Amino acid sequence: MNNHIRLHNGGYAGAVDPHGAGLRSLTHNSADLIEPSSGVEGSAFAGALLAPWPNRIGDATYDFDGTQHRLPANESRRGHAIHGLAYALDWDVLETSADRVRLGVQVPTQPGWPFRLALAVQYQVGDDGLTALLEATNTGDTRLPYGCGTHPYLVCGDGTFDDAELTLPAVTRLETDERMLLTGPAPVGEVDADFRTPSRIGDRFLDHCFTDIAADEHGVSSAVLQRPGGRGVAISWGSWAPWVQVHTPVRDAPAEHRHGLAVEPMSCPPDAFRSGTGLVVLDPGERHTAWWRIEATLSDMSATHVQP
Repeated sequence: MNNHIRLHNGGYAGAVDPHGAGLRSLTHNSADLIEPSSGVEGSAFAGALLAPWPNRIGDATYDFDGTQHRLPANESRRGHAIHGLAYALDWDVLETSADRVRLGVQVPTQPGWPFRLALAVQYQVGDDGLTALLEATNTGDTRLPYGCGTHPYLVCGDGTFDDAELTLPAVTRLETDERMLLTGPAPVGEVDADFRTPSRIGDRFLDHCFTDIAADEHGVSSAVLQRPGGRGVAISWGSWAPWVQVHTPVRDAPAEHRHGLAVEPMSCPPDAFRSGTGLVVLDPGERHTAWWRIEATLSDMSATHVQP
């Protein structure tokens, strides 16, 4: 069952699953940086690659270029289509070495997705952590809608993340209704979600999209989960992702309860296929690229912000 591809370089080691092309584990000096999983099924999408849309499409229905499309509702409790199609596909291993793997897949046409899209992803571990590069190419003869993201659950030590501090330089949080559909923006200071400076998570519940995120001089944004005075983990991404979903999951298993914090850079906000906000439209032959990096941090050490 476990045909994961193992990567290692220096103190970093990771595992990538050809089924879904997700990141199943990542460690630094044998300490977990993400919540490990054996696969997407039953793992709350831990480590999943999200394409051709991240997050959800409300009511699993959208209009594009005058045609209505209906997808299977895989978030059955709410009736939405969630996290795309790529996570359920068997990807081809195109290249592999001790520290790098490249995988590819052609997303098959299916109900609600009549388009032709090729995806390729590369994972590489180095001294600066694990870097992923995702490429999407429209291989059909009509234009298509597109969005992407990644879904790691960041961890920084044993136990819950309640005593850890989150840094996320976002000004705005997008509010939702009981079906997790967007209702409007709110300043982070008005909804007890201001992480522009390190802030203890405590017992706060989050399952929200943040935006208006500050970037460094290279156009790179980052989020850091850190235990005060101890080790932590950072995820960085480029200007392709102006939105990031943060989720504090509640799990039944005591060892998993509030252990991994989902931090999900996304090219578009939730429900972008219906709202059009942030939606990428790829013409025939056009390509979209996205990258992100996950690395270990120390309390006196900043994440490395260099675009691959």
